[in-house]
Amino acid sequence: MKYIGNKKRLLGFIDESLKNAGIPDSGIFADIFSGTTSVAEHYKNLGYKIISNDFMTYSFVLQKALIEGNKMLCFTDLCAHLSLEESATPVDAVIDYLNGLKPIKGYAFDNYGSEGCQGRMYFTAENAGLIDAIRDEIAIWEKEGLISDAEKYYLLALLIDAADHVANMSGTYGAYLKIWRSVALKEMKLKKRNLVDNGMQNTVYREKAEDLIHRISGDVLYLDPPYNSRQYASNFHVLESIAVWDKQLLAGVAGLRDYSDQKSDFSRKALAPKALEIVVNAAKFRFIALSYNNEGIIPHEQIFQILSNVGKVKVFKTDYRRFRTERNHEKRKYKDVDDRTLEYLFVAEK
Repeated sequence: MKYIGNKKRLLGFIDESLKNAGIPDSGIFADIFSGTTSVAEHYKNLGYKIISNDFMTYSFVLQKALIEGNKMLCFTDLCAHLSLEESATPVDAVIDYLNGLKPIKGYAFDNYGSEGCQGRMYFTAENAGLIDAIRDEIAIWEKEGLISDAEKYYLLALLIDAADHVANMSGTYGAYLKIWRSVALKEMKLKKRNLVDNGMQNTVYREKAEDLIHRISGDVLYLDPPYNSRQYASNFHVLESIAVWDKQLLAGVAGLRDYSDQKSDFSRKALAPKALEIVVNAAKFRFIALSYNNEGIIPHEQIFQILSNVGKVKVFKTDYRRFRTERNHEKRKYKDVDDRTLEYLFVAEK
């Protein structure tokens, strides 16, 4: 996924730093700002028992599918109901069925499609119509009891991934582009995601970190909170709509959802240090690791002090390429000075 703060390219740095800090080779690993689940998936693959969490519903969907889910799904009732002929597996058959649906003019078409009544260019008319067709079909299957919760979340995760891949935006959904990205003109297709069985009962939550922290415990607590004033609820509102599918009335040029109850204190300069302090002081984990970069709203000195209040702190850093949706091309060239940033990992051993 195109996601601000995605740690996929930093997994090697995070892994090496945590090993140098002395974390155990197994145990309970918690990622309570999970986002795209890249860190949680990585440590699940390494054999840790995972606790993951995020307040956004689209992230919760990904976690339910990829973190809580261990075994590939059978879709027994659905395949029987639709008389689907198996492809390689039942999962392939269901994906083929959904990819074969025709676009319809529904909620996504009206609100996010270029030819909808709002004229928003998040998706081509065809792809917006495909989102409608697939999302409505999943909702019908759920209502009729043809799919389990696990099967629902898996299909929704595939749809969120597929929609994000062809979205016509740069960086976030805070605005759509006025010209088409080349990938946005491609037909949206669901693609199978394989599930890794770590032999553990992994647990997923959708709560504010400041609330959840009082009820969980383990070996390693990984924190990757928002680091600037951009609220994830407003910047990834399209994915939230696909996940929730409540078809609420949207506002403004960008078509924002009502996100008044999804604002994070970590994106408010006056409140972020206190929010971090609450999480750190309540954490019942031997190691606390915090990812933060050099542009964050909490001063590094303050982060160090908050973590030092609970244990000995080590600091690791790396230089890496800033998140970009697109590479340089003839119509857009990023300045070299704007292309690099520093990522820090603060690790406290209690």
